[in-house]
Amino acid sequence: MYKVRFVNPQKQYADHRDEFIKAFDETLKRGAIVNREELWKFEENFAKFVGVKYAVGVNSGTSALDVALQAAGICPGDEVITVAHTFMATISTIYLTGATPVLIDIGQNFNMDAGLIEQALTSKTKAIMPVHLNGRLCDMEMIMDIAKKKSLIVIEDAAQALGATLKMADGSLKAAGSFGLIGCFSLYFAKVLGGWGNNGIAVTNDLEIARKMKLMRYNGEGRETRHFYHHSHNFLMDNVHAALLDIKLKYLPEWLKRRKEISQRYYEGLSGIKELILPHFDDSRFDDIYTNYVVRVERRDELKKYFDDNELVETLISWPQPTYTEPVMIETKNRWRFGNPNITSLPETEKICKEVISLPMYPELTNKDIDFVIKTLRDFYQK
Repeated sequence: MYKVRFVNPQKQYADHRDEFIKAFDETLKRGAIVNREELWKFEENFAKFVGVKYAVGVNSGTSALDVALQAAGICPGDEVITVAHTFMATISTIYLTGATPVLIDIGQNFNMDAGLIEQALTSKTKAIMPVHLNGRLCDMEMIMDIAKKKSLIVIEDAAQALGATLKMADGSLKAAGSFGLIGCFSLYFAKVLGGWGNNGIAVTNDLEIARKMKLMRYNGEGRETRHFYHHSHNFLMDNVHAALLDIKLKYLPEWLKRRKEISQRYYEGLSGIKELILPHFDDSRFDDIYTNYVVRVERRDELKKYFDDNELVETLISWPQPTYTEPVMIETKNRWRFGNPNITSLPETEKICKEVISLPMYPELTNKDIDFVIKTLRDFYQK
């Protein structure tokens, strides 16, 4: 057993057990299994938190991307610009619409390099899908300017950025998921707001898009008319999960505050180690919420082996190789392309894949645990 675990869902459950059990019991006693008040209430509260009009609960972050792409009308012959440094679902959901994923590189903050978008545009480009990694937003002001100028749809993969904000030129704050036509979130158990198992949600300010996504999460069926309007899947979030997530949503602001405190303690304890690059970036417009605390390190694989062999600190590597080197991408290489036709790899993506490692990051992490992680890292590099 690791001395410090990567995640600890048991602790969060123990802290709020009575509330969870009450919500579970009340939902099932009413026989409210699917598409009832618990789901509708959670959707309403989630939309308010993000600062949008509508939210559509589904069974995973992947499903949120799926219904978003369908509702936005992405189809065969279209191209969607995104990044390679992401979970495969980002690329797969584009591919499964029949559209072509167009991959561009990232910056040192792990997010889409918006300066590379325009060179990736063609007459077939229909959408941009920025991916907000590790609790930090992409440069959405620049991305939205390009999208407006080129009449492109923006669908945000905000799976890892719930609660992150960007200060706009007019001084206003906008949250992840509220910039584009649709924002998509994962509510997987290890995210900042996680259920039990898989959950997800898509948000929008467009009433017609919200209506389409609700149809597409339930086999294309209009629940009021009982007619089918689209060929689709069954992606509905059930009421029990919605009720439990709604309880957690109340605590999310304080959990996000704690994540920032943890990141600051890591920063203070790990600064000065020449072999580490810490995930703190000099741009006051961005307010990061540290879904993950991802450091770039020298001798990454040796460090992870040291942690694992001695059962010291449980860590995660996301991701050890670029997505475009995975078997499925090699086998379908005629169905995607790089944004620049003159390249065969993405240099920053490749470099980051060799260096990143995620340290434990969750609100219940104690200062004693954090200090142990810091000491263990320092010990490794001092040796």
